[in-house]
Amino acid sequence: MPPSALRSAAIGTGVLLSMGLAVPAAHADEPEAAGAICTSAARPEVAAALDEAIHAITVDRASDIAVGVSAFGGDLTCGFQADKGYDAASVGKVLVLTTLLRTAQEEGRELTAEEDELATAMITVSDNDATVELRNLLGKERMQEFLDLAGMSNTTLHENNAIGLMKINANDELRLLDLITTENDILGDEQRAYAQELMGSVIEEQQWGTPTGAPEGTDVLVKNGWLPYDDTDIWRINSVGAFDGTEAGPYQIVVLTDDNDGMAYGVESIELVATEVHAALNGSDAPAVGLFSERDDLPQTSDGSDRA
Repeated sequence: MPPSALRSAAIGTGVLLSMGLAVPAAHADEPEAAGAICTSAARPEVAAALDEAIHAITVDRASDIAVGVSAFGGDLTCGFQADKGYDAASVGKVLVLTTLLRTAQEEGRELTAEEDELATAMITVSDNDATVELRNLLGKERMQEFLDLAGMSNTTLHENNAIGLMKINANDELRLLDLITTENDILGDEQRAYAQELMGSVIEEQQWGTPTGAPEGTDVLVKNGWLPYDDTDIWRINSVGAFDGTEAGPYQIVVLTDDNDGMAYGVESIELVATEVHAALNGSDAPAVGLFSERDDLPQTSDGSDRA
């Protein structure tokens, strides 16, 4: 194992232990413990270090966690509960955006000024009123057509098309990020550039989650979701991110969670995973534990996407 990978593995384990997280051995009755979480033909040592770190986090956290990672042109992939369905929360707004862009593309036109204004508000500040207008403009049938076209067969729209209550999964979200960031036949160059511009312009207080631990100067695309169950402090917290401009080149991270005791706990679960991924892929030391402390600028109320 190269020194950088050994350092990433050691630092990652040290971070977990310093936070009071044990690094357990695999057990047959743990989810997906029978197979590797991360695999890579070209970089097996990186995959092994990341596999160990993700396993330790998912076992020790009280969150229900799903992880998806794709890096090095798809050579390195991670999947933990990656086909399991989770309520989308505001992460579902990315599907609304891509459906809108595909619709305009098929119609051979630019977005209207109103569509541009609504899409910008929906993604950059997670505005629910804008989401409702676009959702109603597109309709459930058109959104399902996009899912079918994209091959996102395990994503299930809500019966009332509530964006935050559609069931998403890590594998399909990786597919969606791939459509936004790489050349394909579904979204053209202009459409991808537009989506990247919005996801790269999310307001600072909504840039927690998967970007945590990314090297300085990384180009970041992100969309997060934060949705409590009614009349409880149990939260669904999700984060999807695409990253470029790093030593590792372009890569994507998806972390979906449920059963979080408070929003901050769910955010921390995601950021533990993200930090290990960034460190392993880029051969860098994991950030200090202090980066996982509760932020004073995290949203304190629901993202409202269950009613969007």
